[in-house]
Amino acid sequence: MVINRTNILRGPGTVVWNPGDDDEQTIFDATGITADVESSSQEIPSSVSGTLDTIKTDQIGTIKLTPCGQLSADLLELLYPYGTPSIGARVFPDADVPLMVHSVSGTKVTFVNAALTQMPPLLLSPVKTAFGEAVFTALLGLGKKPSDSSSFFTTGSATYAAGGPDPSGIVGVQYAATYGALSILDTLDGWTVTPEIQLEPVTTDLLGTVDYTIKGVKCTATCTPLGLTEAQILAALPIAKDRGASLTGANDLVIAGAGGLTVTLKNATMLRGPLQWGNTALRAGEVQFIAHRAFSQGTPGAVFSVAMTPASSS
Repeated sequence: MVINRTNILRGPGTVVWNPGDDDEQTIFDATGITADVESSSQEIPSSVSGTLDTIKTDQIGTIKLTPCGQLSADLLELLYPYGTPSIGARVFPDADVPLMVHSVSGTKVTFVNAALTQMPPLLLSPVKTAFGEAVFTALLGLGKKPSDSSSFFTTGSATYAAGGPDPSGIVGVQYAATYGALSILDTLDGWTVTPEIQLEPVTTDLLGTVDYTIKGVKCTATCTPLGLTEAQILAALPIAKDRGASLTGANDLVIAGAGGLTVTLKNATMLRGPLQWGNTALRAGEVQFIAHRAFSQGTPGAVFSVAMTPASSS
């Protein structure tokens, strides 16, 4: 038998989060979807014979995509759930939440138990779509062993009916930022906001990885500002603080767009603010802000927030 072009699978698809549930969401991608199912392994060595065998030690699925940029309050809630983290909490909830990749050609691959494990960077510019790459992780279903039926994924077929993204919700807008008395009204090429979550895997001897624990969350923002003076940039840096002093800032960094998206880094500090001199160099280089967690009477609050103002799910 000879393989012909009709047997070679290809083509786009969409990610459907929690399909069939009331909070089902379809995520349209910008550049494609990758689902990598890895079976970790280790060798069994012998000093006489060399490697005797290879045994399986774990199974983890990694689903990566760059959302196409269509903004909604519901999507932002899904993609940025760790702005006010509960340190030490489980990432995977009490009940399994499936993630389905549905191809336009009609095939479905459904991971039975998935969670967001990498929040996408935000690219805030009139000439960029909003998101970088998001990563979801798939693990064994609750109470399932690898050998159980449908413990990790299922496959099937159904007519693709998700349509496509609405381009009216994707166009970039101008963003401006405030940081105390400092206003950054324009930049060289927009803002990049990078939220990061630190996770620790939870494993069992029988099953491998079954969950993750939240160790920490941080968030940084960078831009090359236009219109700021040397004095303004130097005054915003923590130069006057003594060695060993806290760098928790007194002001939030608030980046707001004309389309309603507002990103806030709590208690932010400008850590980097290079100045440049040259026949073509802009005076300000790329500045960097870092968020610090807010506390109220000892109660931890947000590290950062991402919201539509006013909130809209359309």
